[in-house]
Amino acid sequence: MLNQLSLCAQIKSLDDLRYTPAGLPVRTMWLMHESWQIELEQRYLAKVEIQAKALGDLAKNWMYQPGVMVEIKGFLAQKGVYHSRPILHIQQIREYKG
Repeated sequence: MLNQLSLCAQIKSLDDLRYTPAGLPVRTMWLMHESWQIELEQRYLAKVEIQAKALGDLAKNWMYQPGVMVEIKGFLAQKGVYHSRPILHIQQIREYKG
């Protein structure tokens, strides 16, 4: 099944690097997106804030700070066993130059 997301967003906040109980590096952040979209032939201001996380080498070698616009590719999953809200798992990231 398809579960892929591509998003340009600003890093709103960024947590410090931490490690899972299994020793895997993880970095959690909040992303903020705002763009004009067309829906039913009308302009619509789409705004969203979503939590995201990077794992492994991507988290360990993180170079982006809050305020930076990034282009992200990844997938959505529920945050945890007891939290059904989605979180974006980042698989690729690069600075967005517009």
